[in-house]
Amino acid sequence: MNIFPEVKVSIDKLLSSLESEETLVVLSSEVDDKVVAKVRDLCCLPLRKSGRGLSISSGTTPSGHACSIIEWTDVDGLKFIEKRWLLNALVKNLESGGSKRLAVFITDARSRQQAILADDLYDVFCDAVSCELKLESFRVLSAGDVEDFHRPVRRLHFTDFKKWVNANPDEMTSIEIATRLERFAKKHSCSYEMLDEKAIRDKGLNLLAAVGQASERSPSRLVLLSHGCEGSKDKPLLLVGKGVTFDTGGINVKPHERFVNCMKNDMGGAALMSQVFMALVASGYDRPIALAIPSCENLVAQNSMKPGAVITAYNGKKVVIEHTDAEGRLILADALSYAEELFDPRQIVVAATLTTAAMTQFSNFYTPAHFLNEKQKADLTKIGEKWGELFTYWDHFLPFAHCNDTPISDLTNMGRMPGALPASGGSMIAAHFLKNFCDAPMAHFDIFASTWNWSGSYPGAGYGATGAPFNSLFEWVYGL
Repeated sequence: MNIFPEVKVSIDKLLSSLESEETLVVLSSEVDDKVVAKVRDLCCLPLRKSGRGLSISSGTTPSGHACSIIEWTDVDGLKFIEKRWLLNALVKNLESGGSKRLAVFITDARSRQQAILADDLYDVFCDAVSCELKLESFRVLSAGDVEDFHRPVRRLHFTDFKKWVNANPDEMTSIEIATRLERFAKKHSCSYEMLDEKAIRDKGLNLLAAVGQASERSPSRLVLLSHGCEGSKDKPLLLVGKGVTFDTGGINVKPHERFVNCMKNDMGGAALMSQVFMALVASGYDRPIALAIPSCENLVAQNSMKPGAVITAYNGKKVVIEHTDAEGRLILADALSYAEELFDPRQIVVAATLTTAAMTQFSNFYTPAHFLNEKQKADLTKIGEKWGELFTYWDHFLPFAHCNDTPISDLTNMGRMPGALPASGGSMIAAHFLKNFCDAPMAHFDIFASTWNWSGSYPGAGYGATGAPFNSLFEWVYGL
């Protein structure tokens, strides 16, 4: 389950609880942490190295174990994501120290932030692709039970989110996604339906059919799950995630400079919404909830979707394909219309690696969130601060909506700002495209930037998936 052992131990017995050849890492919870001071006295360690926000003392305990004490020194005004970033940089010293067995002592088990920092330490020592621990062992020691939000379930699905995104795209296909979701549905008494290519064509989900029509390995699929909907008087919450299992760009092929070597991550929205759905069900979420995952592969081949085609969406709107690399919004459009008609949701939450503009506009550390109401923004901001995940908020804005207009058809899939601003506003324009395909309140998260470690310095992440913004969305959606 990728859940590391957590052991309760008193400070007096901390050193005697260490196992053979285990390195002790003590993580403070605050500036001038009194518990850390006691541990320092036990270990006889002076302060040897300091830096902005953090200091580290390293040495050997009286019992012969290597020991490092990490303390906060000046954190006034720092966001939690900044504290995570500082710790991530400092951990490289531990990573290069040759330790094979780690015991991390957190001084305040009631502090969720300490639990998250311990998670980050663990994740740094995991293989970037498989998420398996590279060390021989990793334990968390604390004086009490670690308090966290549905911790075992959260850790499992947080890790599985990263594994799905990191997986070989020839293995994590639309068919494989459907198989995994069907397996979960059977285990947890969820309703399950999968539309194959013929059903998708027959029902008129022509945008989804067009994007995936060149692929045999990862053909167009729409997977639909629900839990607690049958017989309920309440409308469900609907989660929708983009599942392009590999994106070449299609006929408008991506050059190397447009991250084509990383495009296995283009199913990140499907992975995120699937894992949030599964975590909610597994943790006992007691309200109706549904999941819609449109999935396929966007290839360059004889049968690829062609630029200039005008395609009629499931809801009847005609869309001109001006650029085949703006495919994610197409498969989401049909999924939104079809799933809304099927489930009649009270709220829709969409996640997609929708635009590279999310990174160029907001960097690796922010997730743009579109169309949240004021309460939702306030709640998510508070939750995000606790998890060390950042969001930037964008409301409906008429000029962005009209950027999707075209004289050729009802909509273009390549909306852009007019005049000298064609490259601006990409994330917002794409989000407004989606609003043409549903009537229920929708919150859309463009996760292209935050889900992948583009900067190489995202806290707790190696190459590939960061795990963001799973933790925040899991708790936030739980409260919707």
